[in-house]
Amino acid sequence: MSTSLPTIESVSPALGARVLDIDLSQELTDEVWTAVHDAFHQYNVLVFPGQDLSVEQQKRFAGRFGRLLTHDHLLPMTVEGHPECMVLHNNEQKPPGLNSWHTDNSGWAEPPLGTVLHARTTPRVGGDTLYSNMYLAFETLSEPMREMLLKLTAVHDVRKAFGADYGNLQRSLKKKGIDPDEQFADQEPVEHPLVRTHPVTGRKALYISSPYVTRINGLSETESRAILEFLYRHIETNELIYRHAWSTGDLLVWDNRCTQHLAVADYFPHERLMHRMNIAGEKPFLTL
Repeated sequence: MSTSLPTIESVSPALGARVLDIDLSQELTDEVWTAVHDAFHQYNVLVFPGQDLSVEQQKRFAGRFGRLLTHDHLLPMTVEGHPECMVLHNNEQKPPGLNSWHTDNSGWAEPPLGTVLHARTTPRVGGDTLYSNMYLAFETLSEPMREMLLKLTAVHDVRKAFGADYGNLQRSLKKKGIDPDEQFADQEPVEHPLVRTHPVTGRKALYISSPYVTRINGLSETESRAILEFLYRHIETNELIYRHAWSTGDLLVWDNRCTQHLAVADYFPHERLMHRMNIAGEKPFLTL
């Protein structure tokens, strides 16, 4: 049982904190869990270095945040007996796939609250993950731009994220016997606000995800494309970002409701092995 309170250190002015003096292989007391949970909502990304965890132990910790998700299309890429644990394994035979800013699974009606990722094998160099603060992304826009975005929604489509623009993802699924076109043929697009209210903090965060978003509702195609491209570039602003250089044993948990991330695909042909779990979330909403 882990009983002493952890040390929590900011890793970037924008977001993120390192959580030290904690062993996630042990049960956490309610007092320790409260400290971790509060830090999660304060810093949005938590880094737990040097964690030696079994899949069951990772599931136990991740499950403190909420129900763990399973996805039918990912089942062939999960740890046997653990459908909640996706294996992200890249090497010389399997190049890295998605290499763009996104928030996980925004094409579903209730996207995941958060993601828990444990590094099992890391390349000697490369393979960093960047995180961008979507609270700040919204708050640093001009007042007229903020006022306009508060009135708008966007269409998120799973079929776009697994379509021709993301060939590596397609090939990964097909090698596991899943045809994305067939898998998502009946998956209807969903609408989410361009700005969402965080259900715990009450703060407003920009909510876009380039692999999934097809258009902004109510605008012409030209207007939609121009605003989306501006927002995609805006979230890349250095002052919004924390860059994490992975070490084997690192466990990170991040809040998909107020962050975006980018896994840099610069380490081919070296090996990178991660165990990922997603935490069930709610339908995005905006409270004015």
